[in-house]
Order: sequence, then C-alpha cells, then structure tokens
Amino acid sequence: MRSARRALAAIILAILCAPGTWLRTPGVALPPQTIELSRIQGDSRLGGSAWRVAGVWHYAADSVLFGGFSALIAADSGRLQAFSDRGGQFSFAEPDQPSARFAVKDQPIASARVNDRRDIEAAAIDPETGDYWLAMEQKHSVHRFDSMDEPKGVRVLDNRLLGWSNNGGAEAMTRLSDGRFILLPEGGQAGLLFSGDPVAGAEFETIPYRLPVRSYAATDMAQMPDGRILLLLRSVSFSRGLPSFNGKIAIADVPDLSTGEVWSPRIIMDFAELIPRENYEGLAVRPRADGTLAVWLISDDNFSVLQRTLLAKMVFDPSAK
Repeated sequence: MRSARRALAAIILAILCAPGTWLRTPGVALPPQTIELSRIQGDSRLGGSAWRVAGVWHYAADSVLFGGFSALIAADSGRLQAFSDRGGQFSFAEPDQPSARFAVKDQPIASARVNDRRDIEAAAIDPETGDYWLAMEQKHSVHRFDSMDEPKGVRVLDNRLLGWSNNGGAEAMTRLSDGRFILLPEGGQAGLLFSGDPVAGAEFETIPYRLPVRSYAATDMAQMPDGRILLLLRSVSFSRGLPSFNGKIAIADVPDLSTGEVWSPRIIMDFAELIPRENYEGLAVRPRADGTLAVWLISDDNFSVLQRTLLAKMVFDPSAK
C-alpha cells in the first residue's frame, strides 16, 4: 500500500509539474507592497572571454502581478521594465545602482477585447522617445505605449496568414535602429521583418531562420550599438516531471532578405554553468561608457514554487575576438 501511495504521489507531482500547471503559488491580485531582493551571486570573470558575470539577484513578492516575466527592456535613467504573461509590469532600478525604487502594476492595453489574458511575451523600445511595444500571444497582437504607459494603438496580426498556434505566437521582438521591427514566434522557422512600426500598419516580410542548436527557442533579443543582434535562447527538458532549463546567447547581423539566405545566428556564450539554471526569457542591453555592454537577463518563474524570478547582469565586450 505504501508503494502504491508513493506511485500515486509521483503521478500527481508529474501532472502538477507539466507545462502550464507547475505548482503555481497562491497570491493576491494587488501590487505587492514589498519585494524581497537578495544578491545570490557576485562578480566573476571568465578567463580570456568577452563575457563576465557582474551579479545575479533574486526577487520575490506575494502577488499574482509579480512573476512570470517573459520580456525585458532597458528604459531611461538606469531603469528596467519587465512584463509578464499575466499582464503585469515590473518597473525597477538596476539592482547594482543606489536607488531601490520599484513599481508593479497591471499593464494597460488599448482594448481588453483584443487579448483578455494579456499574455505578454515580447517587448521592444525606442530609446529616443521612450515609446515601447509589447507583443502578446493568444490573439497575436502588437501594442504601442508612450513613455508614460499610455496606450497608443494596437495591431492584431492575421493568424490566417501566420498559422501560429494560440500558445505559440510572438516570443522575441526588437526594434532596429532604422525603425524596422523583427518578430520571432515561439515555434517554427520563420519570423517577421516589419518595414516600420507594426502598429502604424507597416508591411512585413517573412524571415526564414535557423537557430544554431536544436531543441532551443529564441525567447528574446536586442540590437547592439554596432548593429548586430543578440538573441537569448532557451531549452527545457523534463526529468521525473520536473523542468530543467538551459540557456545560451547567440549573435547575428540584421537579416538581409535580398540574399535569399536563411538567417542563421551563431552561439557566442553558454551560461548554463555560469549563472543559476532558470527559465530566462527576457534580455535587455544597455551600453556602458567603456564600450562594453550590460546584458540583463530575467527569468520567468511560471508562478511556480519550483522556480525563481532571477535577474542576471552580464558584461559583454563586443570588440573582443
């Protein structure tokens, strides 16, 4: 009887840990009054590498608006903004700066009818104006906001043309310095290259692309000052019903559709053994005065007691060979 109970418990645990049901933690539907912040890893240099780890921080709060962060942008004045797949926005100062200010709230949208779940999966920003764009799954839409979070429009993408599944839509997005946008779906091997602001009605072309490692998906991306693009890649596997994550960073030039070639980013860093394993889904880049880049990564905890909201800072020298 004891062995039968153990087997039943194992089955129940496996079901709870399946994608979308991973032991979601209870919480209140109000912004948290406090957020616990602890630094869990310090600076570590990688010999002969263009990368170094500058720190890893753990954030925790009791609120359904906090957690599940799937997108990250670098805003002004050393501030980061993360967005969740439950429609929450977390605006906070970079943790290695003196300020500890933060704000958590529901992300406003132009119309609740466009996407009731507000499943935010990707974000992009115009550093000159502070305007930013959010891509959402389910009904596949791109929303634009000004720097004060006011909705400025929405574009619902025609899924009859895209053929995306409800839970397999936009996963990574960036605004290029020339005003074009790249949008990559969670699955498949074709992204979208918009000629301008998607919300303003810009047309798009299909980007055939091939990720450098099978079983990995692109979860976020950002353009560097030299024009190249950094992509955050993530894989997930299961052992006895429990998730295990691996992450890599790839780099690529802006896709040139005139060549007819498949866009093929290449791996430049594997951080599986450098920072704690987690479900990293958000990436943001901020230039530094010495020419290096601060590359911020945030994890999606899936609102699970088995996972954490981690923020990692890595420093990258784009001029290194």
